[in-house]
Amino acid sequence: MHRIFFDVNHAFCISLAARSDRRELFQQTVTPLICNHVEFLIVEPCADPVRGSYESHQAVAIKALSAGWERVLIFEDDAKPYKLGTRQVGWINRFIRHRPFEVLHLGYTMGRTWLTWFPFIARGRVAALHAYILSREGCRILAETPYSGVPVDVMFKRKIKQHCVFPMLFRQQPAALTGSNIEVCATNDDEWWERNWRKHKLAPLKNVWRTLLRIRF
Repeated sequence: MHRIFFDVNHAFCISLAARSDRRELFQQTVTPLICNHVEFLIVEPCADPVRGSYESHQAVAIKALSAGWERVLIFEDDAKPYKLGTRQVGWINRFIRHRPFEVLHLGYTMGRTWLTWFPFIARGRVAALHAYILSREGCRILAETPYSGVPVDVMFKRKIKQHCVFPMLFRQQPAALTGSNIEVCATNDDEWWERNWRKHKLAPLKNVWRTLLRIRF
């Protein structure tokens, strides 16, 4: 089995202190596939789970800025891999090394996506933050944007320029295994992700005119 490497300065997995089950599952399903050392960022529960999630992701951005890192890989502990191909990840690493970006989503729920002329890279307006790479500029925007009552992935759609890998590399574990700490805001059932995958494959065709005209690359 070939393990893959993302060319980032550091990698984190955000996990609630009480969810050792999720951390164990992550170590069984994701850790063996990647060469990057992934540090768990253990967080305590918050009375407002939406705020807690927002500030957890923000804490990683602040840490990355303080450390002077250029790129940071961030997982949530319910991330589940699709097939991780060395060729695709090689192109992803070329993109994050040489092209300006703010966030590169490695997995996402469907919004609107359209292909760029860079292999395996799309633009979009998408949700979900179970696997993504932030640049220093993306970290700055997240760190400087205070919580305003909306989920962190909604803020990303509104304020951060989103790039997405296509096809995506990560989905979320089924709810039967991991549950959700923000059930009103997150759905991760297998059936839902299968529908999402079908839409995922078709979305660039619907927006091919954006690709041809290089709209909002």
